[in-house]
Amino acid sequence: MTNKITSNIDKFVKLTEEEKELFSSCFKEVKIKKRQFIVQPNFTAKHRNYVFKGAFRAYVVADEGQDHTISFAIEDWWITDYNSYIFQQPATMFVVAIEDSIILQLDYEKEQELKTAKSQI
Repeated sequence: MTNKITSNIDKFVKLTEEEKELFSSCFKEVKIKKRQFIVQPNFTAKHRNYVFKGAFRAYVVADEGQDHTISFAIEDWWITDYNSYIFQQPATMFVVAIEDSIILQLDYEKEQELKTAKSQI
């Protein structure tokens, strides 16, 4: 599974084998059931989610109760409430699995450690 995530990153940034190993070690594999939420409003998004297998939908609910799709994520894509994740503030959207899925999660604190490690190299 980690080969797929490093292949995704290799499209944008070339990493050494050591960097690939460090990067992939920061992810946790999580199985998600259809209709299970990975982000909900008023809870801070703690992870960036790489879709290894499956599909997700991100949406908001208007004051009138109508939902509005913001984005979809399929295999080899990323999804979360990015404002919530980046600023570590409560989410404003839902992210739900639209089929049984497997994601690789990068924890916010682990990402900060990676950024610190990279700046020291």
